Amino acid sequence: MSEPEPRTIVDPTTGRPILMAPKRQQRPMHTGSKPTDKRCPFCSGNEADTPPEVDAVRDDGTARDTPGWRVRAFANLYPATRHHEVIAEGAAHTEHPSDLDAATWADAIVVWQRRITALEARPGIACAFFFKNVGARAGASIAHNHSQVIGLDRLPPRLELERSQQRAHGRCLTCASLEHAEAEQRVIVATEQFVALAPEPPKLPFETWLMPRDCGSDFLTTDAEALAAALHPWLQAVGHGLNRAPCNLWLHHVPAPLLDHGETFHWHFELQPRTGQLAGLELGGDMYINSVPAAVTAARLRAGLAEHPS
Repeated sequence: MSEPEPRTIVDPTTGRPILMAPKRQQRPMHTGSKPTDKRCPFCSGNEADTPPEVDAVRDDGTARDTPGWRVRAFANLYPATRHHEVIAEGAAHTEHPSDLDAATWADAIVVWQRRITALEARPGIACAFFFKNVGARAGASIAHNHSQVIGLDRLPPRLELERSQQRAHGRCLTCASLEHAEAEQRVIVATEQFVALAPEPPKLPFETWLMPRDCGSDFLTTDAEALAAALHPWLQAVGHGLNRAPCNLWLHHVPAPLLDHGETFHWHFELQPRTGQLAGLELGGDMYINSVPAAVTAARLRAGLAEHPS
């Protein structure tokens, strides 16, 4: 008897969507404290272990589903929705985002943009949500650097909440977090176009964000090399400053067709190292306990970056 297809249901007590995906119980685990002798399905040379390639950045003259790629996208074998893709980053086996160089990130960003664009063009998809799980503690089942993009029929509640808060305050709250970041010593990495910072207030220890300075910027048309020049040192700061801690990273992006007339949404990445535990208040009350101030986070990550310059 085959497993039922993934579907979205709504919790009637909260109105929040729940993705029912029984097939995900079958995922093989290549992460955790015990070493595995299983070959990595995301490494170059093992392309037959994944579904067919849907996009890639490749060396000239190389064919689809063969070695020669630097970033490669394919359908998720164990999808949470009917539109769920994996993007493997780097042909060589690396396990933490801090292991990859800026050139690989620039290639990855190009594929991220193309896959989000492709999914959001499909019928029934309102939003393509991009995220990365690093390490078993953060929910990753494959160790090889990779991200995921999942097609949703609605905006996630967190994004709707951010929009409602912005409307209530009458201004962009991401801009507000950026406005005093330098004076409050919360900046980790800064380039001409992008800033990585510790938000104020942080929900959990060592939370960081990466955002464009331009509130009206569109992630889907952002220059990949310029973004990689900020993304790379930010991820290195997190990796070196927190001893390669497992982490989750996600993109907050609202597709243009969902924005009201005159509305903007300041897209940004958020990264949460998994250095602590979600406990009863977080899980049961959707409230957070944090013991690390934003300026302390920024100072520690700047120190990690200074000790390991790229």
